[in-house]
Amino acid sequence: MGHVKKLSCPKCGHQAGSKTVFRCSDCNSILEVNVAIDHLTGGDFEALRRSRDQTIWRWFDFFPVEDRSFVVSLGEGCTPLLHAARLGEHLGMPRLHLKNDTVLPTGSLKDRSNSVGLSKGKELGFQTATVMSTGNAAASVAAYAAAAGLKSVVMVPVGTATSKIIQARAYGAAVVVVDGDFDHDVAKLYKAAVKEFGWYDCLSSNPYRDEGKKSYAYELVDQLDGQFPDWVIHPTAGGTGIYAMWKGFQEYLALGWIDRAPKLVAAQSEMAAPIVAAFEKGLSRVEPVVARETIAESIQVGNPASLGWRALCALRESYGSAVALSDEEILTAQFLTGSLAGIFAEPAAVTSVAAAQKLRSAGVIGPDDLVVCNLTGHGLKQPEAIRITDKELRPIAPTLEALREHIRSDEM
Repeated sequence: MGHVKKLSCPKCGHQAGSKTVFRCSDCNSILEVNVAIDHLTGGDFEALRRSRDQTIWRWFDFFPVEDRSFVVSLGEGCTPLLHAARLGEHLGMPRLHLKNDTVLPTGSLKDRSNSVGLSKGKELGFQTATVMSTGNAAASVAAYAAAAGLKSVVMVPVGTATSKIIQARAYGAAVVVVDGDFDHDVAKLYKAAVKEFGWYDCLSSNPYRDEGKKSYAYELVDQLDGQFPDWVIHPTAGGTGIYAMWKGFQEYLALGWIDRAPKLVAAQSEMAAPIVAAFEKGLSRVEPVVARETIAESIQVGNPASLGWRALCALRESYGSAVALSDEEILTAQFLTGSLAGIFAEPAAVTSVAAAQKLRSAGVIGPDDLVVCNLTGHGLKQPEAIRITDKELRPIAPTLEALREHIRSDEM
């Protein structure tokens, strides 16, 4: 079972006396879950790999849920790891792989977190789950709360893509659109609401839900089957994915199940790149920035207050990097990923591919390196990002002559 030791503070070492208090009473840092895994053996590793369970719950012993009857699953995890030969050849990376999380139940990586987070919330006896989000987390929390039998309330900033709001509503959530800045106005209201109503917080300030993204590490080790990535590149907003992946690799290292870990890369939009800025300046903590409008709206976060500093530590400990991308670079990566790899991913999701291209062009990534780009959300999350001209939609006459002319002009 996923036996949880006491929640502890990664900064000052304080141990919490409650399983439902998520911040350190001494220094206000987000507490960390410590799951007892030292009883696991090499035999357990082989047994896990032979398991027929095709969800993240194959690795139940690594997650902070103590009773399997509380597990809430929609079939998340074990997503395809695809060798993108044509895209890799175009980018000068013949060993490029794409981790396709666009096929997760609600279409984004948030399902990894919320399957674990809502399972623990149910185990702890909460009745209502809540999250503030730019869209993907809202849909995911709503879906897993519905499966768990919990109510859900999601807060999104004004301007959030309608498609994402509709998705959360479809799962039965009470959707609240807040007229204000995400990092300030929405955050202030959200924090007050969690305290006032006693709702289950499903942000990265919840140490249980953060454990879900450790599954990236476990899956990559399993799927590469003896090979090992030199680089894993992850679209980054608050830093949870980077931090959790590194924790997963460290757990495997501690058990002796692997003998090295990959270099991790945080990919951000240059319009909201506080982790990149802190990494380049050599800072130990992330300084907030004002997040500006970007095509990569799912990672438009200027103040990764909860886990930004943990992501920085993971990047440095892994000898990795952090890259900021322009909207033009991101849209180019979206087109290339679709046209050369056959995957329609939202703009935020392909920042990983854009970062890989940038690092390869700079010579940081070598031509023989094995590179994994995590694709974290489906393109249908934000279909309006695809630009289609009036000319492309203009009907043609139902004749072969007109068709030949249309094809000829399209190729020019």
